[in-house]
Amino acid sequence: MKILAIDDQQLVLLPLQKKLEDLGYKVKTSTDANESIGIYDRFKPDLVVVDINMPDMSGIEFIKYIRINKSSSTPIIVLSGNTSSDVIAEAFKFGINDYIKKPMDLNNICERIKRLNIFFQTY
Repeated sequence: MKILAIDDQQLVLLPLQKKLEDLGYKVKTSTDANESIGIYDRFKPDLVVVDINMPDMSGIEFIKYIRINKSSSTPIIVLSGNTSSDVIAEAFKFGINDYIKKPMDLNNICERIKRLNIFFQTY
């Protein structure tokens, strides 16, 4: 399974990448959502993990790119410290599959990724 993780904080991405790679996933990371568009198009991930609050391009805008511009159903997990119910509702409106609140618990994230992977392999 290929995973693209996007967060403007490298301190979030490093442990997440290490843990996921230890579990056998192929992981690409980016701290820039604009740059992540090209990575998404080239890497063709099976799952995207994205933060909401980022400079230049928000996670919501990146989600819209995947869902609207690419017409893709790639599973998306939002990992964010933003707990605004309006933001969460907007993210689900654009078709995210899960929302995980920061600070992150690596074991929780990995279990949710495994669950999504099993679901999408089954259906």
